[in-house]
Amino acid sequence: MYGNKPVIGLTGSFMQYKNAPIHNLGQSYLHAVRHFGGIPLFIPVLAEEEELSWLISRCDGLILTGGVDIDPQRFGETVLNDTVAISPERDESEHRVLELAVERNIPILGICRGIQMLNVYFGGSLYQDIPVQVDTEIRHAMQMPYHRTCHNCTVVQGSALHRLLSRDVIAVNSHHHQSVKVPAPGFEVMARSEDGIIEAICHREKEFCWGVQWHPERIWDIEPSSADIFRAFIAACKK
Repeated sequence: MYGNKPVIGLTGSFMQYKNAPIHNLGQSYLHAVRHFGGIPLFIPVLAEEEELSWLISRCDGLILTGGVDIDPQRFGETVLNDTVAISPERDESEHRVLELAVERNIPILGICRGIQMLNVYFGGSLYQDIPVQVDTEIRHAMQMPYHRTCHNCTVVQGSALHRLLSRDVIAVNSHHHQSVKVPAPGFEVMARSEDGIIEAICHREKEFCWGVQWHPERIWDIEPSSADIFRAFIAACKK
């Protein structure tokens, strides 16, 4: 904590641009964390082990952010097709970050790629390419503008998300082509899209270890359910 504000670690993307490594993090994550009372702390992909340990020791909560696909080898598969774009460096870094966060038992929120990383880390699997593997009419990879909702999700009654929102249906945005296939042991489904795709999960035995497939950081100001998720996460980080 810094004063009365929790420090929230945020993982970022990593890419090679003209042979120059670039680390980045969408500004919408920073705005959301600040708006709901947290202090954002960027966790770079290529941090050394000692640096990662120090960074996580300063965090009261962790957000796993969106980005490229997770290497299918991590859930026992080979690459399905050329739509699957991976970052081994980020996979390895986030795996270690998750280990450290779980050891400290701090609240975790996985967003988009983050829900997928959370699920794979704990032993679940993914759909590598929804358009190929799932018969659906929903376009999960929405086009710009992103500051809007594009489809609905059904919230599972009795789930932690349903208890938080007291709503059966919520509106979300959607910017992905992969998703949770088989939930990891210890996790339960909290929401599904209209075509059955898993949109939210949580760990049954942890106070706050949630993943959502949409991007609440982009729509919290227009969709109350996304604001409530951030509010609950930051509240958990203050405990």
